[in-house]
Amino acid sequence: MKIMKTIFKTIAIITIAASFTACTQMGFDDIEPIVNERIVATTTIAQLKANFMDTSFVFFGANRIISDQQVVINGIITSTDVEGNIFSYIVIQEERRYGQAIRVSMDVRGLASAFPLGQRVAVIANGLYIGQSGQSPQIGILGRHRTRTSEPEQIAAIPLPIARLQVIPYGKPDPSAVIPDTMTIAQILAADQNALVHRLVYIRNVHFTGRDDRGVLSDENKIFAPGTDGRGFPQRRQINDGTGSINIATSEFALFASRQLPALTDTGSITALVGWHNTSSPIPSVNRQNYYQLTLRTLGDLGSGFERYLESVNYVPGGR
Repeated sequence: MKIMKTIFKTIAIITIAASFTACTQMGFDDIEPIVNERIVATTTIAQLKANFMDTSFVFFGANRIISDQQVVINGIITSTDVEGNIFSYIVIQEERRYGQAIRVSMDVRGLASAFPLGQRVAVIANGLYIGQSGQSPQIGILGRHRTRTSEPEQIAAIPLPIARLQVIPYGKPDPSAVIPDTMTIAQILAADQNALVHRLVYIRNVHFTGRDDRGVLSDENKIFAPGTDGRGFPQRRQINDGTGSINIATSEFALFASRQLPALTDTGSITALVGWHNTSSPIPSVNRQNYYQLTLRTLGDLGSGFERYLESVNYVPGGR
């Protein structure tokens, strides 16, 4: 109890300052890992969302996690930022049957040094915020207060001092323990979005169609992510596995953003994080492929069948 009181006091002080600066900070220096003993989970990610996340705001919103009891989730990190397509967040997935995953946003660069792929972590959620951005759940801090009751609160990345106290790695990282769900694109599109979002999936027999979400790509745009003049929104590229089509979203800041897409005749497996971004339709009953978007953690997530392509672009894991 004394430890929790200390944490809450620290959160209160830092959150006040962070709420004014979270949207403009450029990130902290790389951080070194600290190994701790496991803090046992007291709730599941599904229960955390059900008990604390207000869904009355359709697309965005944030609510503080307040409880007299310690609120802790456990999971394994399935993300990595080593190639820049993931930035200032980790994804934690529960190691249990039908366990869910959630994004934890942190205002830190070089997260893979302290929170590498396969690292198990406990998140002490008390005092943090849980919210959604484009109907995609995440844990963070309060980024901006609403000025009218009709506006949602905005969620932002957790500053390093708070992250040190409340996102606790334990044990040694074990990348081999990160096991994706094998699914078809049709299964992804038909799944419960709330349960599937942020999970890691493995899809066989994939090929790039040469299209984005607006039509056929021109030859000069047949790369993962052309620049957006600093606006930074992800670029979508369509893939198909014979059961359906879905988009892969890539940041222009990814190390492989300027790489040519695989040829239309290249077919292989991919591993990707399932994302969801919807800011236009409260109940997306059709065309769910417009809301689902997959994220490659590295170019190496193009797996068996894409070996010749990776060789042709001189791919080096973690590098350019």
